[in-house]
Amino acid sequence: MAIALNERSVVVGWDFSTSAVKAVAFDLAGQVLAESRFLTDLWTADGVTEINLLMLEGQARASARGIAAKLHKLDRLNDWVAAGISATHHTASRIDELGNPIRRAICWNDQTLAKYHAEGEARLGGPAKVRQLLGGPWAERYSLSHLVKDETTLSRKDWLATQWMQPHGSLAAGYLTGRFDCISVSSAASTGLMNLRTQTWEPRMLGALANAEYRTLAEGNLPKILDMMTPVGPLSESIAADCRLPEGVRPLIFPTLDDQAAGLVGGGAVAAGHVAIILGNSAVVNSSFADIPSGDALDVMRLNWGPYLAMRCYNNGASFLNHVLPKKPNWDELERAASIVSAGCDGTYVLPFLISEPSVGVKSPMDQWIPNEPTAIGVRVRAVYESIAYLIALGLEAHRAAGLAVTQITVSGGMARSELMCEILASALDVNLERLVSEEGSALGAAVGALAGILGGPPEAAVQQAVGMMVKFKAPIVPNAAWVPVYRTGLEKFRTAVNS
Repeated sequence: MAIALNERSVVVGWDFSTSAVKAVAFDLAGQVLAESRFLTDLWTADGVTEINLLMLEGQARASARGIAAKLHKLDRLNDWVAAGISATHHTASRIDELGNPIRRAICWNDQTLAKYHAEGEARLGGPAKVRQLLGGPWAERYSLSHLVKDETTLSRKDWLATQWMQPHGSLAAGYLTGRFDCISVSSAASTGLMNLRTQTWEPRMLGALANAEYRTLAEGNLPKILDMMTPVGPLSESIAADCRLPEGVRPLIFPTLDDQAAGLVGGGAVAAGHVAIILGNSAVVNSSFADIPSGDALDVMRLNWGPYLAMRCYNNGASFLNHVLPKKPNWDELERAASIVSAGCDGTYVLPFLISEPSVGVKSPMDQWIPNEPTAIGVRVRAVYESIAYLIALGLEAHRAAGLAVTQITVSGGMARSELMCEILASALDVNLERLVSEEGSALGAAVGALAGILGGPPEAAVQQAVGMMVKFKAPIVPNAAWVPVYRTGLEKFRTAVNS
């Protein structure tokens, strides 16, 4: 279906995360027109982190109603032409033939998965065999680990009732369109089951399962992989009725992006050598590679438009900052208090690991202040900022070690709103940082992907054209020359403490 664009066209970006869902309406210049947001309730009993799919379906419908109502008030509802979806990477579930849940979606930060991943990787013959089959590593958070867990925790009846195994974003697209039989390259690459080179399923990875019957069933549950230019479909008639859309207004939903891919493109980082740092509840260093990165230090995925995404995703990020703050913080006061503390906090730093951090060898929580926990709130905040900056620095080192020649670094996410955090990060990395005008990195990236699908043509060129239209930058953040040597020393102390 061809879509005619004009200066009033509206594209929506959905951002489904483990904290909230938001639907953000953008014009073609990347300006935010309206937003609809609802919180996510997680199931966290017994060490798991899971999402009820009935809530996810409700989030999809409610956010669609909300954004449609706001566009109607702006007299822009008729201008809504398309939408893209960003969703948390490696969060996945099972549904039956009706699209109803078999079990809750297991989230990326579920702390029970390490054991099952180790068992499955051993059955396959170890990391080298995995790389041979996939072209990259299989991280424990990938949804293949969920299947190994299902072998122990899910009944045979539920295995037999499963029609599709689907990640977070593809499920959301299904609830919006009624179509559950397809998946994007980006989402498929986050399962541990897609060959990164060929962008096709690799059934031999199901050798991670011990049960031959379950291997056969799982292979039959894999959806079709769509290219980024092929829409999943229009909003379903049910959703359209819910949203009171006029006849003829049926926005197309384009294949989803994992939130890391969405953050990359929403940060304008689409060419090889571009790095996007996302300072959210998890702290993430993503980059775009022309070829598969070397080594196993980074997670590797495939972008919808062709290149590879290399990722260092830290489970701990802004979530640790929230842990040390008052319940209702006054951000202006906190920033002022932290800004008058000297760089390096006179030797005070923190190991900010509320939960495990496998990428740096932290296998269990390690929330530790060195030498002692400070009481002054300014010191506490600045020390957390600095420790997160050190984590990011270690992540950037891993990208360079994997062969990346860094040409641009962008920063986005909630913590990027802090001028102090950005200056600390630029100084710890000793590089200029590009900062986005929009604070909606993942939602903007989803919208950019949808716009590229509308523009058509070669995928990479279409994405770059869409980025040029929608992604805008502020003045860069430059390193503070006086802080650079302090943070160089601080990074080495932090590295030693993490590895000890």
